Amino acid sequence: MHPAPNPSHPGLNPDSATLALAQSLWPEAKAFLKDLVEENSYTLFPEGVRRNAERIRRQFDFLNFSAVSKPGELEGSGEHLILDSGGGGPVLVLVSHLDVVYTPEEQEAGYSGWHEEAGHIVGPGTYDIKGGTVAMWMLMRCLAQLAPEQFASFRWILAWNAAEEQLVPDFSRWVINYVGEEAGACLVFEPDNARENFEIVTSRKGRAVYRLQVRGRGTHSGNSHAEGANAIVRLSELICAVSKLTNYQRGTTVNVGVTRGGMAINRVPDFAEADFEIRYRDGSHFQEIQSVLEGWQASGGSASDLGNICEVQFEVLNEIPAWSAGSEAELAACWPRAGEASGVQVTVGTRGGLSDGNFFSAWTPTVDGLGPRGGNAHSILRDGETIHINEYVEEDSFVPKTCLNVAALREFMVHSAAPR
Repeated sequence: MHPAPNPSHPGLNPDSATLALAQSLWPEAKAFLKDLVEENSYTLFPEGVRRNAERIRRQFDFLNFSAVSKPGELEGSGEHLILDSGGGGPVLVLVSHLDVVYTPEEQEAGYSGWHEEAGHIVGPGTYDIKGGTVAMWMLMRCLAQLAPEQFASFRWILAWNAAEEQLVPDFSRWVINYVGEEAGACLVFEPDNARENFEIVTSRKGRAVYRLQVRGRGTHSGNSHAEGANAIVRLSELICAVSKLTNYQRGTTVNVGVTRGGMAINRVPDFAEADFEIRYRDGSHFQEIQSVLEGWQASGGSASDLGNICEVQFEVLNEIPAWSAGSEAELAACWPRAGEASGVQVTVGTRGGLSDGNFFSAWTPTVDGLGPRGGNAHSILRDGETIHINEYVEEDSFVPKTCLNVAALREFMVHSAAPR
């Protein structure tokens, strides 16, 4: 038996029945988390994703919900999963995901499995997002047991994305079409980023992924260098110009992550390309940047001797909308109020990272960050051939975060069920 953790905040004073139940659930929750973590579920390892989806179905059997799955549209990925309570009550959607960023080879190499140290549970996906799935299970167990009539008056949709780490849009489309109506709320169980107390998320940056291509003029580097137009040089100038579009004050970052070009050092390269992303909070600033890129494309780039020779093209590969705080204010307010009643501070924040919340927030009021606290998401330390996946979740955050989620959601459910 694992000892049940005490609340991590000395001043935390949740409802005693909720606290006692959450603490009693922790041994089973921890065993569930370990099973999920020790099974690799990399996005493009569908067998591992499928096995963890089956574990989740079994763990949630107590609800007697109907299970529905659908193959993801990303080639090589697994199947999305929905557990549906049915019924005609107000709809509440709870979202997690099945996949992680770590490959089976990375998880198998060296010191990369589950281990515990100083209150941390370390391992692939402990924080992002297998801990969130466990937090969802603890929440549902508590609500079903503590408020059975209230619980039964809602229609619950529990949904897991098989390829969230590549943020496929087909998952949210499927869930929204499946529900077939506006939900009362969407709760996303991405992890809690707070270093102390707790935080929920009500907005995230948008992202646009671009490919910048430069076509120059290839020649022999010795005999006819002056007749060429070096695409790599032109690309490097544009990379510097693109990077300078970053504006921290307006919450916009531009990051060039991949470059390609050239075949041999004795040839003036005629082609080069780079992939970059723009993350933005301010849609108007993003539109300004788009106009700048269009101008560079029209002129062959910014002022340069190569500007009239090289052809420049900016192609949008992928775009994910920003999630701006707004319609979820009434929903989000329940968490700080629940925290105040329990003696713990709950902040409402924003993130630069993306989640399924970027898609669902345009459909229905959405709150994110409902998972446990931890750190080092997606992180690997390398020591020669040894790989150490050092992502971790704080064990003592599960019980108090569950108590907070229960209190906040019960308040929202009362309001949602009231006549309008």
